[in-house]
Parts: sequence; C-alpha cells; structure tokens
Amino acid sequence: MSDKTKKIVVIISRIFLGCVFIFSGYSKAVDPLGSTYKIQDYLSAMSLSGFSSIAFVVGILLAALEFLLGVCLLLGANLKSTSILTILMMAFMTPLTLWIALTNPVSDCGCFGDALVLTNWQTFWKNILFSAIAVLIFFWRKYSPKLFTQRSEWIIAIASGAFSIFLSIYCYFNLPIIDFRPYKNSTNIIEAMKMPGSDEDIEYVAGQFSKLSDGSLSKDDCIEAICQPQFHLKKSKVEKVVTEFMADDVKDTEDYAQRIFDLLSGKYETILFYEKDGVTKEFTLDNYPKDDPTWKHVDTESKPIEVGYEPPIHDFSMMHPDDGDITEEVLANEGYTFLLVSYRVEKASTDKRKEINAIYDYAQQNGYGFYCLTATGLETTEMREYKIEMGGVEYPIVNTDEITLKTIVRSNPGLVLIKNGQVINKWSNKNMPTFTEPLENSPRGQVQQPNDRRVVLLSTILFICALLGVFALDKIFSIIIDKLRKKE
Repeated sequence: MSDKTKKIVVIISRIFLGCVFIFSGYSKAVDPLGSTYKIQDYLSAMSLSGFSSIAFVVGILLAALEFLLGVCLLLGANLKSTSILTILMMAFMTPLTLWIALTNPVSDCGCFGDALVLTNWQTFWKNILFSAIAVLIFFWRKYSPKLFTQRSEWIIAIASGAFSIFLSIYCYFNLPIIDFRPYKNSTNIIEAMKMPGSDEDIEYVAGQFSKLSDGSLSKDDCIEAICQPQFHLKKSKVEKVVTEFMADDVKDTEDYAQRIFDLLSGKYETILFYEKDGVTKEFTLDNYPKDDPTWKHVDTESKPIEVGYEPPIHDFSMMHPDDGDITEEVLANEGYTFLLVSYRVEKASTDKRKEINAIYDYAQQNGYGFYCLTATGLETTEMREYKIEMGGVEYPIVNTDEITLKTIVRSNPGLVLIKNGQVINKWSNKNMPTFTEPLENSPRGQVQQPNDRRVVLLSTILFICALLGVFALDKIFSIIIDKLRKKE
C-alpha cells in the first residue's frame, strides 16, 4: 500500500472515529444524571453498589475524556497520546461489553446516552471495529499531517475536556439542553403509550387484505401498505403472513389483520427450576419431572426468546393511596396539571419548599391539578420526615416507578406541566418557577419545545469560540513572556 493511500486511510479513520467519540461524549455530557444512573446499574450488576457515590463524577469525567479524544482525533492533535488513550479505553470497554452481551445484566450499554440505543451485541461488535481503527491510527499516525504545534495541541485537549465538564455541570443544574428521552416537551404521553393493534388499525389492515383478495392490490403493494411506520412491523414477517393469507381458501381478513399485530408480541420460554438432593436444575415445559415426586419445584422464570415491540412509554402509572390507579384520569384531563417528580423524597432537595408550596396554592386557586410522584412508600418513615421537612404537605402524593421518574425529569425534585396528556414544560429544582397570571394567558402555558439543531449549532459555536479564546490568551501570554525576557 502506498504512502498516499495510507495517508488517506488514516485521515478518514481519525475523522470517523473522532466524530463518533465527540457524539458519544456530547450525548453523555448533556445528560450527566443519565450517565450516573447507567454507571450505577453497572456497579449494581457487578455487586459493587458501594461505589455508587462516585458514579456522578465518573460519568462527567468519562464524557469529558470521550469528547476530548474525539476532538483530538478529528483535528489530528496529540495523535500518539490520543491513539494510545483510545486503545486503552477500548481495551477496557470491549471485554466489559462482551460480558454484558453474554450475561445481559443491563438492557443497553448507554454508550451514546439516550441519543442512540444499541443492543448489547451491537455494542460489542462496534467496540471491536473501533479498537481496530484505533490501532490502525496508532501505527499509521506518521502519515497524518500535523496541523498544530505541540503547545496548541495541548490547548485543544485541555479546552475540550474543560468544555465538556462545564456543559455537564450546566445541564445538571438546568436540565439537559437536549432531551433524548420519551417524555420530552411536546410528547403526548397517551399517544406514546399506545400499542399498535387498535380497532382502527385492525380495520385498516383488514382492508388491505380485502384489496389483495379482490385483485386491486398486488402482493408487494399490500405488504408496503401494511408496513406503516407507526405500526413498527418487520417486512419479512408481514410477507410471511400475507403469503399464508394468499394460500388460504377462507381468507378471513380480520383474523389475518390480528395475526399481523400479533407479530409485535414478544416470545418467551418458561424455565422451571427443580431441586433434588441439593442440586437445582433447569427444565422446560416439555421435559420437567412432573411424574417424579423426588424433584421439588423451587422457581419459575420466563426467558425472552424474541423481544417484541414496546411503545416509547410503557411503564407510566400513578397509584393513589385511596383511589387506586388514576393514570388515565390525570392524562385525560383537558386542563393543566402540575407533576412534582421526586424519584425518592428522602434524596430530594428541599431548599425550594416555599416555591413548591406556592405553586400548589397557585394550582388550587386556578383549578389546575397538582400531584407529587415518588417511588418512596407513602407510609414510610422517609415520607413522614419529608412532609415535616417541607413544612407540611397538603398536595396529593402518588406512587410511580422509580426508573420512570428518573426518566421523566433529570432533577430531584423536578416540575412537569402537562395538559390533556401532553408535556408542556419542565423545570429543574434550581429553576423552580413562580407563577402569577393564569396559564391560559401565559407563554408558560404553551408547549416549550427547544430546537435541537439550534442547540447543537450554538454549543458548537460556543466551543469553537472558547477554543479560539484560549488560543488568543495563550498568544497574548506568550508575547508578554517574550517581552519580559527581552527586557532582562
């Protein structure tokens, strides 16, 4: 291979890997609490929960390292040190992701935060590829053109890491500047909870089968018509059902329409655990020792064979101590409802208790709903202590799953405003708002949806300006030093 070809390959490789690392670091930096929760999941899976207290710091530093390496790879700065650090990182991450793929202790690795979710095996093979690219960059680094002085390269590295840390701290106090989660502003929770296969969906698909039956639709056109994006169907599976329909003499269109949506269901295998003479063995429903009384059944487990489709929001519920499940009632309310979200009240900040109580009074005066959502038991000591700490709590408190609450808003507590099931706005504890006029007459009563592209563009410009500013200060400092040396 010629030197020119090697130069092209190494430049393309470092630009590609640099962009991936920048994206990975940035997606973690804008959601530091999300990274913290994922690291805590890892530690819990490895029976290392005692180190959970450092997860927040580790998450911020990991994001900064990835962002720093990405920028250096993209610009070709400190290429020897950068490629070595990248190889070392991949040497740690690749075996870790292999273990995760084999044992499946967490559903996804969190490599790109919530911006891009990969399966555990996809993550492992991705790391194999990136490791190979990093090794290639290390050995062929001399073919990459050097664009900066050694001093400038260190400035790039330090400024990149500092920018990522600053971004993480800002997003920690003020909520992520980009919300990749299913509860972002403008999301209709009711719609996001729907599973394809409603009566209207069945009627639509049955109609396509009828058209196929009378010849007004070809087989391929029928498959295309059924595979609507909102149905989340796999074309290969739909094709199989359509083929069966064409070969069926009865051609019950509604039955086959139902079969189409049955494709979205997951497949599970029942595993039975039986014990005999102190030894526990696994059995299936086909071979378990039902006629052997010497075996004692100890446990049953459902093992997923094929993962089915899950709607973006599938675990949101509000359990009232007296009224039971009030989820549908609250989401169907056409008026405004405030949701004070605290995944654990014993871990919640209480410095904004006056503002929170004022918001509850404001909601009462204007006829708006107000609920506190928490995973803490309603009759526990922690809950009683929280109510005392908050100066007496009058608003209703309901139970919701802890992971769901952590997903809804990255603050403890955080405030969410919804109307008719749609997320209107969210606030962190630091930015707990003050309301005066009715929401119907206020901009706060309108959907506040940031422009993600604009946010990325502005943060990119801010980073470039910060980098140029550091270069300018370094240049000024160098000039001053040179003048002082000349005077000596």
